Amino acid sequence: MKNIEKKEQITATRHTLSEEWKSMRQKVDWMAAPGMADYVNGMVSGKALNDNGHWALYALAEHIVPLLQKRTKELGIFRAQPKLSMLSLGCGSCHIEAGLIGEFKWPITRFVGAEYDQHLRDHAAQCFSKRFPNIDAELTFFDFNKPHDISEKFDIVFTCHAIHHATDLEAFLPAINNHLKPDGLIIGIDFFGPTRFQIEYDVQGVIRELFDLLPEHFRRDLRSPEGKVFEKFEVDLIEVVRKADISESVRSSDLRTLLFSNFPVLDIKPMGGTLLRWLLQYRAGNFMDSNPDHVAICRLLQIIEREMIASKKIRSDDLFFVLGKSNRL
Repeated sequence: MKNIEKKEQITATRHTLSEEWKSMRQKVDWMAAPGMADYVNGMVSGKALNDNGHWALYALAEHIVPLLQKRTKELGIFRAQPKLSMLSLGCGSCHIEAGLIGEFKWPITRFVGAEYDQHLRDHAAQCFSKRFPNIDAELTFFDFNKPHDISEKFDIVFTCHAIHHATDLEAFLPAINNHLKPDGLIIGIDFFGPTRFQIEYDVQGVIRELFDLLPEHFRRDLRSPEGKVFEKFEVDLIEVVRKADISESVRSSDLRTLLFSNFPVLDIKPMGGTLLRWLLQYRAGNFMDSNPDHVAICRLLQIIEREMIASKKIRSDDLFFVLGKSNRL
């Protein structure tokens, strides 16, 4: 990236710390629509959130606890308790990682957060020092497209909606592999849809048909106070996406192919977004949790997307995945 492009990327991520952005997110982020968290987590775990159905608990039970048990067996009964280490790539402010360790009890005793933006790293370091004084935590500089060597090997390499910003996948994927212990796990959630947030032709037809059925109120764009009503669904132009974030889904289609063809796939689950991201993005705040009709419409849209993914009529843009160490990279 050129320097000017890096500055644009930092601006696009740093604003997530502001209270204004957090408030706006409740209106425009598709995940803020009624029942959406329950829906995407249920696709991974097969359970409702109030039945311990969060993806983080699923990952803990199905993958992390068995790894911890393996470490315990390796140490022997008279040795100290095992310690799991985790590297998080593109960690931002580490609010997700803090939740994994704090709320969801991932047994991490050594944590390294890798992030490009110094401001976000400082914020994350302060968070960890306050919340987890007993964890050996470190924040380090990391550039997806010029990955430097982190000599330490980790039990878990974690990433959440970050690696679809990588441009030089041919350099980045071997770097992920290099950071992983021989029996370690790569655990992640990410966007694997079309590059530059474009939409496949056949999927556009389904989205437009559903969008046309939505009452006018639900088609209001909440990015501006006047709430412009769109008569027809429109796909953002490539240049519009690029201008908003120079690194946005720059090679996300390639990422799906290269990641899953070069690493052993231990687990992969859909998390949707193929229809719902585009139907609800910038419009989620039009749907009220307190209105049963609004909730029912959201639920119907979720069922449509879920069943189309299950029947392989469309692919899930968002995926939960667990990978092993590669012998190809």
